[in-house]
Amino acid sequence: MIPVLLWIVIRLITSLIAGMVSSIKPLTPLEATVPYFPPSIPIDQWLQRAFLSPWMRWDALWFQRIVTHGYSSTDGTAQFHPLYPLTATPFAKLGFTPALSLLIVSMLAGIALYFFFIKLARYDLSQSDAVFALMLFAFAPPAFIIFAPYSEALFLVAAVTCVIFIRQKSWFLAGLMGGLAALTRQQGIILLIPMGWELWENAGRRLENMRKQWRDWLTLALIPLGLLVWLIYRAFYLNDLHINFTNFQGFLYSAAISPSANKVVPMQQFVWPWLAIKITFTKLITQPDLDIWVNVIAALIFLILLALTWNKMRLSYRFYSLLITIVSFSYSTGSIHPYMGLPRHLFLAFPVFIGLATIVINRWIRLGLILFSILIMSFLLILYVLEAWIP
Repeated sequence: MIPVLLWIVIRLITSLIAGMVSSIKPLTPLEATVPYFPPSIPIDQWLQRAFLSPWMRWDALWFQRIVTHGYSSTDGTAQFHPLYPLTATPFAKLGFTPALSLLIVSMLAGIALYFFFIKLARYDLSQSDAVFALMLFAFAPPAFIIFAPYSEALFLVAAVTCVIFIRQKSWFLAGLMGGLAALTRQQGIILLIPMGWELWENAGRRLENMRKQWRDWLTLALIPLGLLVWLIYRAFYLNDLHINFTNFQGFLYSAAISPSANKVVPMQQFVWPWLAIKITFTKLITQPDLDIWVNVIAALIFLILLALTWNKMRLSYRFYSLLITIVSFSYSTGSIHPYMGLPRHLFLAFPVFIGLATIVINRWIRLGLILFSILIMSFLLILYVLEAWIP
């Protein structure tokens, strides 16, 4: 019951903030012509203006395009993995708008995510600490994205469920959920590492036992299989897979991402983290703006939390969180808006919040931390709705 109540509270808070902010700076024709308050008729139009339109920013518009028109190898849509828009398509066929269809999927995935997150936390925490871990996770500053038409909610529910099945040693189901995560976002492939480590632990770290458990190890292949399905679709249906072996960037974007990715973010590349950090701090020193300050501060806070919780996390959780961090810090989006989306990418390292719940013991400090997180999350949501910051 706690996950549902918490989801309802955050849904109401974020919807209220997003609606009010969108009336200050309307960015769509619907927001400009239909007032947020008081409610007006036709009521369905007002509901769309109040609860849906304010969320249609940035990547949400790309997912809307995919649900509406499908994928193309030339317009940048092939950068986005298919499971999220695919699960929204049946709702669109039932007559819902593409935007509402996406939001419905995010809503259902968000509720499921809260249930599974607290279940995962209970493997290592008491009931009260698990609830606190869920609140830390739910009120984390970038967590408002779970309520937006973005793929994070669906990815996280697949990733968290994958880890639950790993803990239960249900290897086939773990591999299946990991494959679905890889079909949702590129980061899903990272689940190979914690699952592989837990299999190694289950074998007593002995090759002899590993050979006896070869059927369990085969289930690891289900995770990259999810990515392979998408690559096959890109190759045969989109004609979007023309592998470039001339350099690393060319290979990565032609094979694992999409050659048309620059239609979404014109300047993007994966480089060594220290090179991306150098670009970011050059921007911070020479031409600082709100976007870069938000990303840098959020990144520093996350790194502090990762360091504090490192010894509190299970070893497989450390591997996953560290790889998410390295990949996130390696994604450079040019010199004008470097580290675009960094807080949202780091938020995928969900085990950090389970570890953090074991550190903060005093109930007043816990309360203060939650209240502070709510304020910062609200601030980031305001920036998102105003399109003053790219999450």
